[in-house]
Amino acid sequence: MTEVLLSMREITKTFKENSVKAVNSADLTVGFSEIHAIIGENGAGKSTLMHILAGEIPPDTGSIMFGGRKVYFNLPSDALRAGIGMLHQHLQLIPELTVLENIILGSEPSSKFGIIDRNKALERVNDLCNNFDIKVDPDKTVNSLNADEKQKTALLSILFHNIRLLILDEPTTFFSETKKDTVHKLIRKLKSMGKSIIIITHKLKEAVAIADKITIMKAGETVSHINSSETNTDQLSALILGEAGNLPFTRKKTHHGRTILEARDLTFERDGNNLLNIDFTIREKEILVVTGIRENGLEILEQLLSGHLKPTSGDLLYKNQVLKTDKHYLRAIKAGYIPSDRIKTGTSIKSSISDNIILLKYKAFVKWGILNTKMIVDYSTDLIKEYGIMGKPGQLMSTLSGGNIQRVMIAREMEANPNLFIFAEPSKGLDIKSKGAIYERICRLKEKGAGILIISSDIEEALMIADRIIIMYTGKVAASIENKNITRAYIGKIMLGLNK
Repeated sequence: MTEVLLSMREITKTFKENSVKAVNSADLTVGFSEIHAIIGENGAGKSTLMHILAGEIPPDTGSIMFGGRKVYFNLPSDALRAGIGMLHQHLQLIPELTVLENIILGSEPSSKFGIIDRNKALERVNDLCNNFDIKVDPDKTVNSLNADEKQKTALLSILFHNIRLLILDEPTTFFSETKKDTVHKLIRKLKSMGKSIIIITHKLKEAVAIADKITIMKAGETVSHINSSETNTDQLSALILGEAGNLPFTRKKTHHGRTILEARDLTFERDGNNLLNIDFTIREKEILVVTGIRENGLEILEQLLSGHLKPTSGDLLYKNQVLKTDKHYLRAIKAGYIPSDRIKTGTSIKSSISDNIILLKYKAFVKWGILNTKMIVDYSTDLIKEYGIMGKPGQLMSTLSGGNIQRVMIAREMEANPNLFIFAEPSKGLDIKSKGAIYERICRLKEKGAGILIISSDIEEALMIADRIIIMYTGKVAASIENKNITRAYIGKIMLGLNK
């Protein structure tokens, strides 16, 4: 029997802002050198329970034993000193500082004169990089890094401390298909070094493949603790949903209409390198999914379509009219858009649910220059119910789970009835039930006549929802195919350049 490292008993947390009991008498036990997965629907309490363990929020009741001692953490620094570190899904880095400065922040090695010993810090960081086969330039500023490098920096900032327990929130969400194995390898190496790892994940296959034990949470409670060797994805899905665990969604065929959006030889170059070259059309009542590894053109495509980058050459046409793209053109043509970065560019995270919901039609709630609060609350309440958002109109977006933030964005964009809808990484960080609900909403929009472009690095998502699929490789269209009788393996080979 594995010796116990962590024991959380009857942990309860109610948020006073909305009276929601996020965690209700939850229990968790983790052994030494154990990989432990926590799974459940969005809003099940997984992240809240881990935020309590990491010292980020206090519990209302309950006890925590760590390493045989009762502990209570007022701050994340308390948890770090005890040997517990958490890598968040939304990374907590200081953009203006260098990689090295972010890693050593709060634990800077110093000389006998109290001056930061940069050489000693660099030596320790280089040792970590070599031990875990992580490559990142310590002198780069964080705001110059790509998503992969930021993830590595955040991980190194935790490993720099002498942790005994590492908490990973959706560790493979931001990594491409080719790099997920690298993440798993790193987790197993940490285990071999005597560390324990807790993974919060929506990916049931990942939980079964890598974890030793799995805890299932539902509505703030821990409903089951299972050895991964004694379960499978169907059983876990049934425990989460309370029913047979297939994704509750079936794609419907429609007759496509006229072309809404067309890209003609859309190209983007940087430093003499051609990073993207793509042609596509999107028709009414059609879902086109562009898939591949994000670094092979998906990120660039999203930035071009959102107006955050200017194409080097080529044209984007809306209803046969050439568009001049900027950061506001999608709103000008009344297109819906949900970015892959929900927090930074998709929402006003410090505003309320109702403020975000009415963002595209706030003028409808203005009379004599004054917002009609009652109308806004009534409208928001109806959409909160219709879209299954767990929250109240006046509640701050920052208090919501990732899935609920996404539901607010979907309610806002879809209620504007766009005839062009661009959605990046729809299922990122979502549970099975939420995925099905979002796919249903997207297909409903398609049936009304909208043309829909989905940018997704998730092959299974592409197969689930697409009418047509474009597969990118090294920034170019490697294949453009109808979604008929194709497999995950077939798409995977093309996106990895193995089909030649």
